[in-house]
Amino acid sequence: MHAHRQRTAFVALGVAVALALAGAAVAAVAAGGSAATATIKVTEREYHIGLSASSSKAGSVTLVVHNAGKIVHSLDIAGAGLKSTVKLPSIAPGATRTVTVKVTGGKLSLWCPVAGHAALGMKTSLKVSGTAAGSGGTSTGSAWG
Repeated sequence: MHAHRQRTAFVALGVAVALALAGAAVAAVAAGGSAATATIKVTEREYHIGLSASSSKAGSVTLVVHNAGKIVHSLDIAGAGLKSTVKLPSIAPGATRTVTVKVTGGKLSLWCPVAGHAALGMKTSLKVSGTAAGSGGTSTGSAWG
């Protein structure tokens, strides 16, 4: 009988801890916090960049960049409160790279910096709404390479 009470007490403690953690997460979201980073899939191919979403809220945004083309591409990112252009290394055909940026409201410009690719259409933008708490910085605008 004693082992049964211990097991019941242990399970009850586990449930109480789980409920407390869930309550803290709900309170953070209700207070304007974010429980997760926004993730946007970026697909590059000759000579186009596709996005899984056309807009995002300010804050941390993870870009998962996949080269679905047959030649090497890359990705540069500017604007929406970034203090400087974020430059990803070359991305081989079939490869994927991931980068997380903290953005504020405005336009986030994305383009392939490989010579001539942006001019052939490998450029796009993402609308960012709102402002991220404590993000600061000024927009560098769009450069398109």
